[in-house]
Amino acid sequence: MTEIMLAVCVCVGLVALGEIISYFTKAVIPSMAGALIIYLILIWAGMPTSYPEAAGFTYLGDFVLLAIVGNLGTSVLPSDYAKNIKSLLIAVGAVVLALILCIGVGGLIFGFDTMLAGAGACCGGGAVAGIAAINKINALGCIALLAVPTVIICAVDPIGQPIASFILKKYANKLRAQDAYLLEKVANKDKNEEIRLTKHGVPFGSEDNPSNKFTNFIPIKLEEDGVIIFELSIAILLSCFMENLTTISSFVWVFLICLVACTFGVFRMNLLDRSHSAGLCNVILIAYLFVSMNEITPQSLLESIGPVIALIILSALGLSLGGGIVGKLLGYDFILSAAAGMGIFFLFPGVAIVSSEVSARNSRNEEERNFMYQKIAPSMYIVANGGFVLALGLTVTVLLPLLNNF
Repeated sequence: MTEIMLAVCVCVGLVALGEIISYFTKAVIPSMAGALIIYLILIWAGMPTSYPEAAGFTYLGDFVLLAIVGNLGTSVLPSDYAKNIKSLLIAVGAVVLALILCIGVGGLIFGFDTMLAGAGACCGGGAVAGIAAINKINALGCIALLAVPTVIICAVDPIGQPIASFILKKYANKLRAQDAYLLEKVANKDKNEEIRLTKHGVPFGSEDNPSNKFTNFIPIKLEEDGVIIFELSIAILLSCFMENLTTISSFVWVFLICLVACTFGVFRMNLLDRSHSAGLCNVILIAYLFVSMNEITPQSLLESIGPVIALIILSALGLSLGGGIVGKLLGYDFILSAAAGMGIFFLFPGVAIVSSEVSARNSRNEEERNFMYQKIAPSMYIVANGGFVLALGLTVTVLLPLLNNF
């Protein structure tokens, strides 16, 4: 028991050190990157690599990773996807162009296997997609390729968020220069939307009742932490069953299952936040990632720097240009579409952070801030989620198994 508790304290302590580093660097080095860097240094210096497994994070991590993806499926109202169907097409354009540039162009220079290993992490979902890719690479036995997605996981947030913020700031300045929120305020002055309530007095299409047609089956008073985790557990079990049945990744299935459950009144939104377990899940996820770091050597890390730089540049170009071009063709603003495409690079919570911060820093008052957020957030969230599911499905289910051919 003492050895297990020691292993838990070491792993959680490293996560805590990562958060301290993030605080003192003002998030220039994100907490995950800080923890992973410290862990690598320590195991290279001789620390046992058995701590994450001894602490049980290998088993907990599998569950938590799927729970986080399932939570993403409950992060956007189902009706918003229907209202913003063009945003899903923007996600398709962004992901396809990014994958073509990374694997097609980058593969000619650095090797198709190397670029393929890192494409999932930077073309669709950041850290979550990167961990999914690492799991698949481990399962395929391609240990030499682990350094590429691992380094990208550390880089997606500190590189991607500033780029997306820079692009979004131009869109926010454009709205402010046009006094767009005042024009919309005048246009909507006489519009009164009727709010439909469930029998419990909760608005349809709200966080507490995401469905527009069905009242949630479970009364909100009964939806305690344990009930919510049980709901996620059922979704995860179903997703694993569907993966065995179809060979499509369980990550894709759990996202879709949770989204459908919201649509038909089974789940409510943001399940991990409701269960007060989001923070614990993040800690377990980082500790879980330590296991994949054990096979990385200083030599393999150095060899990965060139491909990583190429992947970051090519994916950033592909996501932003692909999103912007498709958005423009569909009648959307090019700048907003490019920023939304870039959001796929780092996913959550980065998309929420960027959307909120840009709206707050470029508005003149609270009313304008709310207006800007409503203009920015739907496209950012839906493109990020759509791009994540598409890229994850393509890379983990279709492309990564091709590594056995190299």
